[in-house]
Amino acid sequence: MMALSEEKTLFAGANSDDSSFIELYDYYFPKIYNYVHYRVADFHAAEDLVSLVFEKIFTRFESYRPEKAPLSAWIFSIARNTITDYYRRRGLIHFDSLDTSAEVTTADPDPGDVVCFNEVQQHLIKALSSLKQREREVIALKFWSGLSNSDIANLVGISESNTGVIIFRAMRHLRTILESQGVSINA
Repeated sequence: MMALSEEKTLFAGANSDDSSFIELYDYYFPKIYNYVHYRVADFHAAEDLVSLVFEKIFTRFESYRPEKAPLSAWIFSIARNTITDYYRRRGLIHFDSLDTSAEVTTADPDPGDVVCFNEVQQHLIKALSSLKQREREVIALKFWSGLSNSDIANLVGISESNTGVIIFRAMRHLRTILESQGVSINA
């Protein structure tokens, strides 16, 4: 990790201008990516999660308190919490209340459901890769990050109505591709 004085300099710059944030991103990206990829063991999920981690770092930078923890600890805690949220949303890990038990149990899904889910997931990944970069970004922010159209518009630098149009067209494109591959869409 970098020295505390370097972290303070990087923090001060990243808090005030975009080029310093890019420097922070360039420094931490490989470390965060390796950590996330190791934890989720899925290339595509790791990419999405790392994007979400840096989105959180960028949008929550004012909440960082250097007197409480080093910048690296704060960044990795965001990564760790993002991974935990990822597993919770997918129901892969059930966390019992700490008041009743500290036990962590894994869900035991039906093997047929797992196979079906994996097949649909592979079709979806292929379909997503056919989208334009901006469409992929907007779809990821909408469905993976759970952001509103207004928040996406602010992050991407487009109007809220344009965000809605991009989502509509991308979803229509995804539906067409998935249906042409014989994937049933339940929505």
